[in-house]
Amino acid sequence: MASGGLACYADQVTAPETLADVIRERSGEILAGWIVRFERSPLRFRRATKAESHTSQVANLVEALGVAASSSELRPGSGATRELERNAAFLGAQFASEGATGFDIAALMVELREVIASMAPADEVVAMSRLFEWLTVVALDTFASSGLQSLRERIADQLEIGTPVVELLPKVPACLLVGAPPAGVIDGLLSRAWMLAIGTGAPCVIIDCGGLAEAGEKNFEAGYREFLVQAEGSAIQILLSTARRGLRETATILASEKALPFQHFDRLDSAVAHAVERAGYLLMRRS
Repeated sequence: MASGGLACYADQVTAPETLADVIRERSGEILAGWIVRFERSPLRFRRATKAESHTSQVANLVEALGVAASSSELRPGSGATRELERNAAFLGAQFASEGATGFDIAALMVELREVIASMAPADEVVAMSRLFEWLTVVALDTFASSGLQSLRERIADQLEIGTPVVELLPKVPACLLVGAPPAGVIDGLLSRAWMLAIGTGAPCVIIDCGGLAEAGEKNFEAGYREFLVQAEGSAIQILLSTARRGLRETATILASEKALPFQHFDRLDSAVAHAVERAGYLLMRRS
């Protein structure tokens, strides 16, 4: 009986560790190994970020990997890896906000995978490596999406601040749309021009579309609709200039639906001449 008990004990002692066991028992060692490898990684070019800046996020990744490994469902897209994928996505977004590069993200994920692979049981390394490939893609996708969204927001801010909303002459306000502002920015710019018209007692407001890019024309309708809600009931005439046919027809119909006075001009100078005349200026014409 005694020898049988010793055999059972020996089986328990020599039983191979699982990936979950390795992560649970050696997480500190994994993190330390990752720091060294990340700082030395040949994948990094600019080296704009330090390992210490991302230690807590990497620790969260390691912890989430341990939880996923405990479920025996270590595959991309499974319920067990959902938290791990969220952590990878958050990491990508954070890198984008810090001005790091995709090379830094790749280095972080690859070096962490290599550290864990060197400690993990051989029969779990393949599945773990495939999962890390997927996590790297998730992090890079979020990095790219966050960077693109940040760029769009900066461009929208620049357009909102830099688009001319001015009085060409006293009581001749104009909004000169340029580029491809989103619908919300178009609504804001037109509202500013409208308030300028109200504040100066102008009879007309000019909306020039000559500088709009194709994408800006697509956004115009939604922003223009929102603007007309504010302008409804006013006697101020809307003068649309330099708009292409489709845009002109849409603007005409929408203004008619709100019973707002509206007129289109093919040229900006023609719209200005009309506004000047409505404002009571005496036009000097060449004979």
